[in-house]
Amino acid sequence: MNGRSAAGPRRIMSTLQGVVVAGLLAACGGEAEARPARAGVAIEAELSPARMTEAAREFLASLSPAQRAAAQFPFEADTARTSWSNLPASIVARSGARIGDFTDLQRRRLHDLLRASTSSQGYQKMAGVVRLDEMLHEEATAAVASGERRLPSDLVESWTSANYWISFFGRPGEEANWGWQISGHHLAANFTVADGRISFTPLFLGAEPHEILHGLDAGWRVLANEGERGWRLLQALDGDQRARAVLGEDIPRDVLTGPGRKGNLNAFAGLPASALSETQHALLWELVEEYVANADHGAAETQLEKIRADGLDALHFAWIGPVDDVSARYYYRVHGPSVLIEYIVERGVGDGGAANHVHSIMRDPGNDYGEDWLGKHYDEHHNRR
Repeated sequence: MNGRSAAGPRRIMSTLQGVVVAGLLAACGGEAEARPARAGVAIEAELSPARMTEAAREFLASLSPAQRAAAQFPFEADTARTSWSNLPASIVARSGARIGDFTDLQRRRLHDLLRASTSSQGYQKMAGVVRLDEMLHEEATAAVASGERRLPSDLVESWTSANYWISFFGRPGEEANWGWQISGHHLAANFTVADGRISFTPLFLGAEPHEILHGLDAGWRVLANEGERGWRLLQALDGDQRARAVLGEDIPRDVLTGPGRKGNLNAFAGLPASALSETQHALLWELVEEYVANADHGAAETQLEKIRADGLDALHFAWIGPVDDVSARYYYRVHGPSVLIEYIVERGVGDGGAANHVHSIMRDPGNDYGEDWLGKHYDEHHNRR
């Protein structure tokens, strides 16, 4: 298949026309000042799954029968769906279709799907994580060849943009409920369509190096604002607030709800948002939006509305590590009924141990994989070699 079918755009336009009419009718019955915003959110929430479904169909149509067989699983394949990892392929084996085995056309269709599933910032982050792994491979290979560092050869070889896998659960466009996943080093994105709504958690993003220090790309950060916005909120706290937010200096090895650790944080800790000033509230919300806004606009707005409905005061901010050295290792999290965000500055692996390596994760404690909408519970699996 060398081009796009005409049926896809027609389906999306038909959906758009129906949603616009529905949105306008719904807006007529609401408060005047909220009508445009609510109608816009409703339209985007309806269009997001339609766009993603059509892009998924186009991508699957571009695959060979063997690739399609490797990529497709039943929607009920819960173990395969929850066995994602952020670790390199030399440590955790993956299932699905491998990007390194795709043709140029297939990679282009994959990028179409990724763009249909994310916002502009989310797309750039995820594509950047994949590109960064190739740069990590090049830097580590050169460092090993020069004798500067010693690293296992299988680890260095596994760091490559080719080692990301795509999986589908259910049949997009044929089944009401379906999902897709991209998983590889520093990236695990899970998208689920359930009853016309999109869940985009859990979403793991990491980067090494966090900031490129040399060459034409010096200064580039794939995850540019996650650390800075967390640090900005910490610095805005007064002494009493900071004493409640800081849980100690014993920084964990990694995020606490990473692969296989769903439900690992059941209790809130740190500073409740009810203790924040108006300005501090704004900084906290800016931090939440940085993570939620990685999703396509409609899905992101649906999630933000859910967090608002819980009440902003239900959020808690916690910090572990130094409070006066932005270059040091540290950890923070934002935790509420409908959002769990973790961010940590890791020890380096490919760069000899410097703190230029970050991990982050966003979860919805009650709706990862769309489980609340689906009326089921998922247990995660994580199998290292």
